[in-house]
Amino acid sequence: MKTLTTLTAVAALIAGVSFAQAQMGSPPSGSGMQRAQTVGNSPFCINISGSGGLNCKYASMAACEKDAKPQNLNCSPNPNKATTGSKQ
Repeated sequence: MKTLTTLTAVAALIAGVSFAQAQMGSPPSGSGMQRAQTVGNSPFCINISGSGGLNCKYASMAACEKDAKPQNLNCSPNPNKATTGSKQ
């Protein structure tokens, strides 16, 4: 009976640790995933090749494309910037 109680306690402890890690958002071991980084808060961004990150320092699409073209990169609206589509 002692062995069964001990095994039950160990299983509960392991399950508790696994649950705590899941709540903290720990990545699965060996996943190797990295979050894309967004730098800046301007309306337009250069999509940084390879990393999936964004360099958002451009006030206009034209300015963004001017810097992106020589590097063979693309521009897009900043996905973190809320827009209503209306001019004020």
